[in-house]
Amino acid sequence: MRTLSQLLAVPVVAVLALPAFGQATRDDAKALVQEAVQYLARNGREKLIAEVAGPKGQFHFQPGQRKDLYIFVYDEKGTVVAHGVRLELMGKNRWESKDPDGKPWIQDWTRLVHEKGSGWIEYKELNPAAGNKVMAKASFVELKDGLVIGCGIYQ
Repeated sequence: MRTLSQLLAVPVVAVLALPAFGQATRDDAKALVQEAVQYLARNGREKLIAEVAGPKGQFHFQPGQRKDLYIFVYDEKGTVVAHGVRLELMGKNRWESKDPDGKPWIQDWTRLVHEKGSGWIEYKELNPAAGNKVMAKASFVELKDGLVIGCGIYQ
């Protein structure tokens, strides 16, 4: 026969295994990319860019909304087409950028989307929700109409 403490331990362990309340998951990031890809297909490139870069846009970083997720859009040569938080990057080519470990993550995700159409890549990047602290990040990226559309979660 189980004791009361044994019975209570199971729910506690199950709760501890869940992501923190409100914390974004890989599924959340992938779903947001798929939503942005569908938006692009319905509305075109210029409207997607406005929704990503515009401070009130649905794919722009809004603290406390969408679990703090945002979309970023690059062309296939590493130029930032739109960014959901770092507007100063728009128009800049980041092809040669490397994370603190020397990983050429933009080149890597471009190669990935050319080979598979979409997928996950891990690297380190600034986290705007954490005061621009460099953190490990996993991003889901998808190639659509010559654009690499992505969303990442910080780990």
